[in-house]
Amino acid sequence: MGRYWLAMSDASAFTLVRSAIAVADALRRDMADQAQVVTAISAPEVAVQLLTAAEGAWGKGKATHLMAQLADVRNHDCYCRARAWLLLRDAVASLPTVLWAQEKLTARRELLDDIERQANAARAETAPLPSKLELREQEWRESVMRR
Repeated sequence: MGRYWLAMSDASAFTLVRSAIAVADALRRDMADQAQVVTAISAPEVAVQLLTAAEGAWGKGKATHLMAQLADVRNHDCYCRARAWLLLRDAVASLPTVLWAQEKLTARRELLDDIERQANAARAETAPLPSKLELREQEWRESVMRR
């Protein structure tokens, strides 16, 4: 966190870091409340990870690395994983765009797309809801089995 705290002498940098910490705090809280995923690191450490992703212009292929830095979602069900990915996407999207260099804004878009792909992959694992026809057939089978 050293280099980020050194930048606080500049008022705009201080505001950006505070914004990142607020986003990180909201992300940790929402992941625990909505996705039942506990982050392994504190809010300032999450902010550092988000700022590092912005500074390093993380793009395609870095979403899993970013999530791994925050929490282990492998042992959670698909609903929790999908929700955690969506919360991460929202957090990255809510970071001020000035954190990315102008020429690196495409990397931001690629990171958001990669996170979205991870969320879609988790959602794809969910079982589809049965149709009305399938429900009716199941009721008939149960009624026949009761006789």
